[in-house]
Amino acid sequence: MMYKLSMATIRKTKVGKHTYWQIVESKRVDGKPRPVVLAHLGTAEQLLYRLKEGPFKKKIRSVSHGAVELFYKTAQKLEILDIFESSFPSQQRDGLLVGQSLFLAALHRAICPGSKRSFSRWAKRTSLPEFIEFNPAKLDSQHFWDQMDPVTEEQLAEAEKRITLQLIEKGLFSSRLLFYDLTNFFTYIDTGNERAKMPRRGRNKQKRHDLRQFGLAQAVTKDFLIPVFSELYEGNRTDKELFLPFLTRLREKLAELNLSLEEVTLVFDKGNNTKNNFAEIDRENIPYVASLSLAYHQELLEIPLSHYRKVKVGEDEIFCYRTRHEVWGKQRTLVLYVSEKLRCGQIQGLTQALQKKYKMLQELKEKLNNPRAHKKEKEDVQNKVQEILKGERGPELIKVFIHEKGNGRFDIEWELDTGAYQKITEEVFGKKLLVTSQDHWNDEEIIEAYFGQGHVERTFKHLKNPHHNAVQPQFHWTDQKIRVHTFICLTGLLLSQVLWKKAQELGYTISVERLIDQLADVRKAEIISVTDLKGKPAKENQLEEMDPELQKLYEELLNTV
Repeated sequence: MMYKLSMATIRKTKVGKHTYWQIVESKRVDGKPRPVVLAHLGTAEQLLYRLKEGPFKKKIRSVSHGAVELFYKTAQKLEILDIFESSFPSQQRDGLLVGQSLFLAALHRAICPGSKRSFSRWAKRTSLPEFIEFNPAKLDSQHFWDQMDPVTEEQLAEAEKRITLQLIEKGLFSSRLLFYDLTNFFTYIDTGNERAKMPRRGRNKQKRHDLRQFGLAQAVTKDFLIPVFSELYEGNRTDKELFLPFLTRLREKLAELNLSLEEVTLVFDKGNNTKNNFAEIDRENIPYVASLSLAYHQELLEIPLSHYRKVKVGEDEIFCYRTRHEVWGKQRTLVLYVSEKLRCGQIQGLTQALQKKYKMLQELKEKLNNPRAHKKEKEDVQNKVQEILKGERGPELIKVFIHEKGNGRFDIEWELDTGAYQKITEEVFGKKLLVTSQDHWNDEEIIEAYFGQGHVERTFKHLKNPHHNAVQPQFHWTDQKIRVHTFICLTGLLLSQVLWKKAQELGYTISVERLIDQLADVRKAEIISVTDLKGKPAKENQLEEMDPELQKLYEELLNTV
């Protein structure tokens, strides 16, 4: 349904014995003219009174404007709407092309995520219909389901490719470093649903192991978390087994962009490490920076801190140690560094774990000293103590003494091994081990590259934020719908990140979520003014008053997009 606006006029209408005045506007609905009442002015006496007091003004409605306007104009600059319209089928529903419907859904997910059913209610409260003409009341769940139906996986890949080319053209894509990681999203798909093959049960990172899930692998740029390549996969597959297939498809993707994987340094975490994966990386000569588990390189922990040197990475001063060491049959460059933030977090976690074990030991002691307790064998007590100490360095740090009291009675005492505690917290905690093929890079460059791994993890946090850019909740029951839905969410995230980048360049230190919230507070009002009964009412749109700082942010961003 398309609306075509015309001039507002005053008309009188009779209801029973009374005559009233109204402001109406003629609109074309499905090609037919139809008067729409904008405001009821009352009787002639009431209107005359208001006119004598001064021009009669009435604010018809006020809508959220800033966020949808800036998202729309950012998308215009990147030609995303054009890409959507030309990449997806030309099917129309309710006056909208498939690409237009998907674009509207992307803005919804980025600014105020909700179900497809909630889109209409949200859109009515915004100025979005001004930018793409549509009737919000018509866009229900069925509208979006129908528009998603004809979209193929190949069309999604083509749209992603064209968007990335736009990012390159606009200088928003840096290929020097790409960060790779994976996450998963639980669903509410029934166990008996055989139409969806991708959602499977597996180790869920949000602890919902009881639900079927699908996975998302992503490569993002260092600056501003702009997603470059993404792929969905079955929820029961592990990070290690997905690494090589992802490399193959990433190589194909970069080739389409006239880039070579050998020109890009890939940064990834230790969850992807296997001997075969590193052998493939070596054979293909792919530059990388990755982390290793210190559990397999205990000898490096024995290197005293006096052998470390201080380097400056960004604003932080970090102690690090560089060496060459054999890893999976090849001499590689390793950098061991100390993270005080990591150390503090590990100490906090250890303290909580020790307190929990002390409590359990105290409960065991009370049971052993209870005169009504059953008699026990010493081996039973030893097994119970070992069970309590198991994990979280308990056996290393807590010394437990079992005292025989005779007649099947025992007591226990315990103490912290302060020497072991000091060694672990000072010589082990806080250390991270990196491996790289970039032998010519200095220590600072290697550490700084790995620090960027946190970027892709923050991307996943954005996608799991219930207030903006949320993938969940998603109520789709087929693989095809899940792919389209996730693509929509990633498009919204991309627009969010580009807009956030503009704000950062203007000097605003603000989170992307806070930025969207503030821009949504920029509202626009529609105001009708009447000066006499013979003249036509004047209709104008104007921004509502806002905080000067918000106005400055809005206007400066508007000038950049």
